[in-house]
Amino acid sequence: MEITAILFLIGFIAVFGFLLYFAIQSNRKEKEAKQQIARSLGFIPFSPDPMLTERISRLYQRAGRSGKYELRNGFRKMTPDGEMYLFDLVETSGEDDSWLERQAVAVISPYLKLPPFMFFPRPDEKYALGGLTSKVMEWGLSFVGTPVQFPDFPEFNKRYSVASIDPTGVEAYFNDEIARYFAGTQMYTLHAGDDMFTFSELDPSSRTITPETISRRVNRALDIARILSK
Repeated sequence: MEITAILFLIGFIAVFGFLLYFAIQSNRKEKEAKQQIARSLGFIPFSPDPMLTERISRLYQRAGRSGKYELRNGFRKMTPDGEMYLFDLVETSGEDDSWLERQAVAVISPYLKLPPFMFFPRPDEKYALGGLTSKVMEWGLSFVGTPVQFPDFPEFNKRYSVASIDPTGVEAYFNDEIARYFAGTQMYTLHAGDDMFTFSELDPSSRTITPETISRRVNRALDIARILSK
């Protein structure tokens, strides 16, 4: 009996050690891949300072809740109109880390004067659960701000749900050019305020970090910056 217990313990430790080693190696390879891709696009690694972490995480905070966030795998690039960042955002408030973003793009520019808002893709209501999912999403958005409707821009309304702590400011800010641009897109997510916004995509095919997906994401963020600059 004692030999069996010892063998079982040895086997458990060996399996646990293998899984830990595999996780460490996988994380190392992922980090190296992100660095290589970022450098190929002209970004350089940086150590996120508390001020930048606070500025970005503030865009993601829900009303009445102050979570703890970390920026990881951060890369920085200067542009003619400001600064651009690639970053992972992790919420560390709970027992387990919650990854909110993986290589999202942040743009900071003096040409941006944005009201605070978030927007997310709206489920297609032509599918069976689309209407129900849309209602659940609207309920979830109420925790981050007041849902904002744009009756003058029905095509945009079909694509995205918007919430803001300043709905009047967002309604005044959105115009035909902005609404028309985003009505022609899919699966974008935006968190915005003041001179900054972050951009990522909910498309499952974009979850894989490749030079093509990150290059496309960076170019789309630049297009968005031009549309939102006033």
